[in-house]
Parts: sequence; structure tokens; C-alpha cells
Amino acid sequence: MAADAAHSPRLGAVGSEADWLDRLRTGFKLGLVLLLVEIVYIALASPRLAVREIELRGDESITREVARVLRAPTPMGMFRAPTGELAAQAQRVPAVKRARITRDLPSRLVISLERREPMAVIRQARRALLVDREGTLFTIQDEWGWGLTELVTPHSTNEAEDQADLRAEAAKLLTVMEVLGPDPRLRAARLELEQGGAIEAVMESGARVRLGGVEELPDKARLLSTLIDELGESRIEYLDLSDPDGAYWRERTPPASAGTR
Repeated sequence: MAADAAHSPRLGAVGSEADWLDRLRTGFKLGLVLLLVEIVYIALASPRLAVREIELRGDESITREVARVLRAPTPMGMFRAPTGELAAQAQRVPAVKRARITRDLPSRLVISLERREPMAVIRQARRALLVDREGTLFTIQDEWGWGLTELVTPHSTNEAEDQADLRAEAAKLLTVMEVLGPDPRLRAARLELEQGGAIEAVMESGARVRLGGVEELPDKARLLSTLIDELGESRIEYLDLSDPDGAYWRERTPPASAGTR
């Protein structure tokens, strides 16, 4: 019996140890839950992570425009900030191509603005409408687009006109610019779309080139390049390429010498 007693299991001691381990696990889980609640509270509701500053980064000409239209809710937690809506507000400014928002902890949102790059301009009495590669029309304060190709269309002079027609007309002239390509000799200082759809260009050299309709534009561009090579761009005063097979040109009259009467 003594031997049997020495090997008897101590059930009471084992049970107490198991209860202690259960209580330890329960306490650990409860502490973890409380910690997570605290983390969530700090992230979503605590004033310690409230947005106190919105910084606009980018070209000064467009940050001014965005600052006037941006409407942020207050108070606003850092991780509850409506970043999508704020980016959309910034991109409603036509001159803004893209807005990207980052969080600069603990209390600042940074909105990085990318401005549209104009490739042409439509000048009106009181403003200059800049035109980017996608055909978006936008204005930037005090920018008149000097050095850009000027577009003139039937709807370009009336500032009260609906811009849908103007955008369509500008898109047609942008196509002409794309076809003429990057060759500086083919760079137009001015492109004009007439009421009937014919297109005329004033080249950087001062030569007037009538392109006619948009039909056969690549052929007309190649012919223009060839004629400039053969004739010399400084000699051309007027060139009609409306019909590539019947093209004709007029030579520029040389200026009279100082001694001519």
C-alpha cells in the first residue's frame, strides 16, 4: 500500500495549476483586446491623431486655386480623413491633372498636385484657355500661353459659348499638331479652323499653309516637309496643300532695299 500511495496522482494540485493557466490566458486575451481597442481609439478618435494641417504641394499657380475650393470636415481624424473626396475636390480644378494624398504623422495631410501641361492656347478677350494633350481646357491666373501654338476656331472668341463645341474644335486642331509632329520646321505658330472645316496654319517662319480638310493629313505633312526642303522655308509666303496632287505656292517678296525709291 505504501508503494501504491507513493505513485497516486495529485489530482488537486494538477487541477489548481490548470485553473491558473486558464486565468492567465483569459487575462492575456482581455489585455490584448483592451490594447487593440485603445489602438483603434487612438487611430480613429483620439485628438492626439487629429488632422491639424493640410499642406498643398505643387506649382504655386494651382495650389492657390485648390486652396480656394478645398473643403475638409472638422474635426477630422488622421485615419478617418476622406482622402478620396479630398483628392476629387482638388481634381475638380481643371488645371490639376492628378492629386495624391499622403499622411504625415501625427497630424498633417499632404496633397501633392500635378498640373496639366499645355501644348496650345486659345486666347480670348479676358482670359487664355490652355489646352493639354488630352484636349482639356483650363486657365491659370496670369498665364497667356506665350510661345504655344494658338488655336482659332468658330467658337473660340465668345467666352459665353458652351465649351463642348470648343473642345471638339480644339481636338481637331490638336490632331493636326500631332500629325505635323516634333519637326521644328513644321511647327505652327497658329492653327485656324474655319467655319466650313478647312484648316490653315501660320508656320513659325511666317508662311501661311492651307491644309484644307483633315483628309490625307499625313500625306500633306510629308509633302510640306518635302517642299520646305526643296524650296527653303524662308522663301514660302503661301502654300496650298488642300489638294496634294495640285499643290501650289507663292514666293515671298523680298523686302525692298533701303536705296529703292
